[in-house]
Amino acid sequence: MTARTTFCKLIERHGRVQIPVIQRDYAQGRADQHIVRDDFLKSLHDALCLPQDDPLLPLDLDFVYGSVVNGSFQPLDGQQRLTTLFLLHWYLAWVDGLSEDFRTRIVTAGLSRFSYEVRPSSRDFINAFASYVPDVSAADCQNLVSMITDQPWYFRSWRFDPTIRSVLSMLERMHEVFRKTSGLYIRLIDEATPAITFQLLDLEQFDLSDDLYIKMNARGKPLTSFETFKARFERHLESQFQGVPPDVCNGTPLADFFSHRIDTRWSDFFWPFRDKRTATFDDAIMNLLRTVIMVTRGPEAAATAVDLADLRATARASSYTWFQDRGWLDQDMIVALITLLERWSASPETFRCYLPDTRNLDEQALFKEIITRPTGLTFQQLAQLAGYTQYLVHSTGEIDPAAFNSWMRVVSNLATNTDYNRSEDLRRSFAGLRDLVPQMNGIFDHLAGPDGDVRGFFRDQVAEERIKAHLIGFGDGWSERIDRAERHTYFRGQIGFLLRCCGMDLSEVDAELVRLDAAAANDMAGPFDHYFACAAKMFDDLVNDPNVAGRLWERALLAVGNFLPLVGRNHSLLTTAQDEAWGWKRLLRNAASGGRPSQVLKELWDRLEGPATFADNLSTIIESASDIDPWRNAILTTPSVYEYGLYRMLRFADNGGVYILRKSQMNGRHAELFTYCLHENLRVESKPLALTISYHETTSTDEEPGLRLVKHFGGEEIKFNLSLAESRDGYELYLEEPEEPSDQLRAILEDEGFEDRDGWLTKDVVLTEMKPQVFSLAGALAQEA
Repeated sequence: MTARTTFCKLIERHGRVQIPVIQRDYAQGRADQHIVRDDFLKSLHDALCLPQDDPLLPLDLDFVYGSVVNGSFQPLDGQQRLTTLFLLHWYLAWVDGLSEDFRTRIVTAGLSRFSYEVRPSSRDFINAFASYVPDVSAADCQNLVSMITDQPWYFRSWRFDPTIRSVLSMLERMHEVFRKTSGLYIRLIDEATPAITFQLLDLEQFDLSDDLYIKMNARGKPLTSFETFKARFERHLESQFQGVPPDVCNGTPLADFFSHRIDTRWSDFFWPFRDKRTATFDDAIMNLLRTVIMVTRGPEAAATAVDLADLRATARASSYTWFQDRGWLDQDMIVALITLLERWSASPETFRCYLPDTRNLDEQALFKEIITRPTGLTFQQLAQLAGYTQYLVHSTGEIDPAAFNSWMRVVSNLATNTDYNRSEDLRRSFAGLRDLVPQMNGIFDHLAGPDGDVRGFFRDQVAEERIKAHLIGFGDGWSERIDRAERHTYFRGQIGFLLRCCGMDLSEVDAELVRLDAAAANDMAGPFDHYFACAAKMFDDLVNDPNVAGRLWERALLAVGNFLPLVGRNHSLLTTAQDEAWGWKRLLRNAASGGRPSQVLKELWDRLEGPATFADNLSTIIESASDIDPWRNAILTTPSVYEYGLYRMLRFADNGGVYILRKSQMNGRHAELFTYCLHENLRVESKPLALTISYHETTSTDEEPGLRLVKHFGGEEIKFNLSLAESRDGYELYLEEPEEPSDQLRAILEDEGFEDRDGWLTKDVVLTEMKPQVFSLAGALAQEA
């Protein structure tokens, strides 16, 4: 019943191959099947290019099922492969100038011996196409599809036939793959040493009813990318590990182990994570494969950074061909994949977790991201996953939850608090993690030792982890104390600023580890607890009650000193953003290294007594502030400045002006700090002001922003502007409208100290007199109105 054969032998034996009406359209050429198409064409190309005596030949395309009905062989399964082979014979015959040989084999009485009965249009197209011999060579043909559709035998209505569209798409791709080849048609039709064969199963003893076709073809879909991957990956596994399976396979041959598990236990594991629309989990598995490849790249390999960049790119779909061609299906990847699936599926629960809680890593949440959006994983998440995978792979037997938790605590702290800008940064972190494999079950002892440095991560965070590990080694509640601080949602494991307040110098970590003995650790406990209490309350308030309790902390800190970090050309009053240069988190990170921020924070916290009196202490600090910069005083007395800009940016300009920015550039809307503060104070002034006030923002450095004053006087509207003077040594209050003031108005303004300056009635005003001068002007105008 079964025989190995070729396409030409099949035609010769049966005379005619007919795709029956009940079959579906040709699908391998469809755009959404480009992965399956490209993989298949590559396999065909590689087989045809191999020497005739190569042991890998022939390429076997598995079974083709069918039987003879009304004198024609009708395939039950194999339609897609047979159609592609038909097209390949036509194309290679054209490339090699042997189209007449093709016609002799395939065309009889003007009709193709390979035909489609799915639609009349498909049948007519195949008949016309089989007899078509292009009048140009393949090498000279720039657009094969256009050439075919421009032929007089091609009907425009055929463009709506899905089989014909798919055929043209496949031919277009064949033209790209085989255009520059030669001699492959002879190899394709070689019957003595065939390059491509399939197993033909004639089901002549069965009556193939339409119902059987429908049942066999009910899916109406080609193989998914994972189904294709699985078949080829299992063959690939046969050549791995030189016949000795990894330990995780328990002695079973690797390919057999994978094949059995993926159809049983692992399928059960993936079922709860299936796509509810399609009831399949193929995409989930392909996404997991892609992610495991990412975290198992050799950190010392020169290509790793490029590999990571390509794998994180969303444009390229996952496929066996891509993975294999890039050399990514290596032993490290295979062992990691099998280990993870074995570990995760090792209990009746949907997903077995190995960490005692989610503080250092939420295993199941990360898994769900892996199987749904692998290219969206951040560098930090990939570094965490690399450490997680490394531990599970290199640990034998049952996992020790405590040791694993300590490991992931360090990995998560290092990854979360390292800046990643490109794949090369992640590669360096992979190298640092790989160095730590021998130390994974005693990570704290290693970090606290003289050789505890770790490469590939933010240096200050490494130093912080080493000091914390040393403190944890003393016992005396330090593990719980540090864990409590690290768990604060805003700090995310980075508490070097607390260690700095306690006198630790992270830049001299080796010396600090020598100096820090049990007595010193005991002396640190009290200050550490106090600073943490201050920091926890401060950042709880900044995040949860920013406009009231949080504002109190911001103003008190500004009253103590200038802590504003430089962000480009600006300084920022800071937001609660986690990963931006204008966020409090970045300030805390910088404070761990010392400098002005740590000094101001420590001074503020040192002036606080305890949580019960924090609010009173902060109010007292603000109210008692003296001898401080004018700009700081202006902000302290005008809290609405904090609400002005998206990033709370200040620009201390070269001309001496201080500007607050809506965003981050002076070519965007901005205001001058002191006139804006005056505007805000006048808006809530309890004393009536007989002027209408508004603020004029500008979007250019050519025009000064300022306070606008408007009043109806003498039957007309008069407008004044108060802004920074061109000399920058004070402010100017000038009459903006009308340009020609009445004699009465001129007299009043001259009495108020205005003078004619370049055609404008103008008065110089010093910073401290701006508000009194506005009230004086309002009063003078009110008396004469």
